Amino acid sequence: MVTDGSERTTRATDGTDSAALKELTLVTLIYAALTVLMTLPLSLAPGSHVTADVPDTHLYIWTLAWDSYAFLHQPIGIFDANIYFPFANTLAYSENLIGSAFFAAPIIWMTGDLVLATNLTALITCVLCGTGAYLLARRLNLSIAAAFICGLVFAFAPPRFFRLGQLHMTAVQWIPFCLAFLHAYLDRGRRRDLLLAIGCFSLQALSSGHGAVYLALAVFGLLAWQFGSGTPVALRQRLRDFGGAGAYLLFPVVWVILPYRLAQDEAGLRREYLPGMQPGIESFLASPTIVHQFLQQALWGPFEKAPDTYLFPGIALLALAVAGAIAGRARRNTVFYVLVAALSTLMFVDWPFELWRYVYWMPGLNFIRVPSRFMILTVLALGVLAAFAFDRFTARLRPSARSAAGVVVAALMLAEYVVYPFPAVPYRLEIPAVHRWLASQPRPFVVAELPVPSAGDLGALERQQTASMLHATAHWQKTIHGYSGIRRPYHHQLYADLHDFPDPTSLSSLRTAGVTHMVVHTAAYGISWRTIEEQIAKSGQLRLVYSDGDGRVYVWGTRN
Repeated sequence: MVTDGSERTTRATDGTDSAALKELTLVTLIYAALTVLMTLPLSLAPGSHVTADVPDTHLYIWTLAWDSYAFLHQPIGIFDANIYFPFANTLAYSENLIGSAFFAAPIIWMTGDLVLATNLTALITCVLCGTGAYLLARRLNLSIAAAFICGLVFAFAPPRFFRLGQLHMTAVQWIPFCLAFLHAYLDRGRRRDLLLAIGCFSLQALSSGHGAVYLALAVFGLLAWQFGSGTPVALRQRLRDFGGAGAYLLFPVVWVILPYRLAQDEAGLRREYLPGMQPGIESFLASPTIVHQFLQQALWGPFEKAPDTYLFPGIALLALAVAGAIAGRARRNTVFYVLVAALSTLMFVDWPFELWRYVYWMPGLNFIRVPSRFMILTVLALGVLAAFAFDRFTARLRPSARSAAGVVVAALMLAEYVVYPFPAVPYRLEIPAVHRWLASQPRPFVVAELPVPSAGDLGALERQQTASMLHATAHWQKTIHGYSGIRRPYHHQLYADLHDFPDPTSLSSLRTAGVTHMVVHTAAYGISWRTIEEQIAKSGQLRLVYSDGDGRVYVWGTRN
């Protein structure tokens, strides 16, 4: 049998890809095991704990639940969520988390456990952040040991790892995957790598708008760097490689951008420059790990001001990254990641100048509310530089010795990053019986929950809003309640009106809003409930249709 050269090349490539896939599978399993260990005891009780029992957490739980519901019932109209009635397109008021819901939805469909699905999704992002950074380092021709260190950094370095409770900030796993495939395409010219890069870009845009902005900056920077330093532009070939398949893969990005643009225009949202948003020195030194807390107390003492966020990436990482930047200053890829680290850091520091002041208004960047979140991109770049340093300093070692050195460095980094117990609090999502009853009623209907706390008690008001959102997951009908990065003046006024329910103003506002069912939690009124009940009766406008425990459902109409 005669075998031509192209067939031999194809077989060789297939064999290489198969070996690479096995390698990637193995390291993914290792990162999964490490994720379980590093998040103990949360990882052993993901259905009964959350990293923080706060409105943001409740919002992420609701968002994944809504996405999972919409996948089956209204995939085209997924952005027309059930909150903030009577407005449409309300999923675009916050991060949509559609990409993360690809992981959460099967868990929700099988178990119905929204908390379990949210936590497992967050843990999966850690695993994939490690795997993606590993793949990126391998595409940069770094050794297995160096690549493993790079993945370890992006998975567990404090500035990213301890955002586990912020699902839109931890779901940045597609950034390194996209860069890895883009590097491969620019080096080898294989169309498949370009299409994989485009697919990963779209997945990132679906998973996190913040992550998509960071990735877009990195992609544009990489293209400019590569073409500016000698890589042929070959525009016709690039366009042919992109082709219809590339446009198809990139379409989700356009599909996601449009609702956000529409929501911002309708709400009149214009982000202005906010002075004082840059983190202070305490945030740059802050980290919750055992080692970092010990060193901070021993060398620095208590901070005069509480840190806004955790930005300290680790001693070992900083040492290796600086060494990598110096040792690899003549290598094109090393210099690029030095620039990425420098420019992303300049976004959230005010020395030697405050870059954010001059760029915050640019398309995409005006989506970023807190510039210190650019630290996530900095951490990835530092991980790559640390991997470069490791390979440079172990280049003369035998393979076995290099592997042993990699184990030692990885162990030191993990020891520096450990927190035990991982921050988590018990949490149980309970849906009141009245909402389960509502699920059996004719549809459509619109729900309001009462009482509504005073606008002056913002903490209680926000918790009431997210509780109402979660209660509505029992039936997924429209509700006037909502919590997000955007709140229209209409709802600010509506919630203020409802505080004095059932006075004439509140009843008029409920009618005007189109509410059909009022869910009243009598226990929340305490000793005032008897008075409230008498006022409802005197109004002559509401009729009790269901009661269970401290939950009551009223509709419009007089009592029978």
